Amino acid sequence: MSKVTVISQRGKLVGVWLPPPGVSDPHTPISRPVAASGQKVHDLEVGDLGIYRDGSKAIELTKLVKEKLKLT
Repeated sequence: MSKVTVISQRGKLVGVWLPPPGVSDPHTPISRPVAASGQKVHDLEVGDLGIYRDGSKAIELTKLVKEKLKLT
């Protein structure tokens, strides 16, 4: 399982961030998105991120995130 970062605002999906591939050292600095005023950040467990990396499954990832967080 891997975690993605999701930003929502007023129950709507704003964005999904996938961590960079191949980062196994927990001390490696990684930039992450920051929520603006009125937005929320969610860390969400999903399956294998490898299938979503090339962008061809972006719609499936969006549907999965919306379903898990009950967003529109």
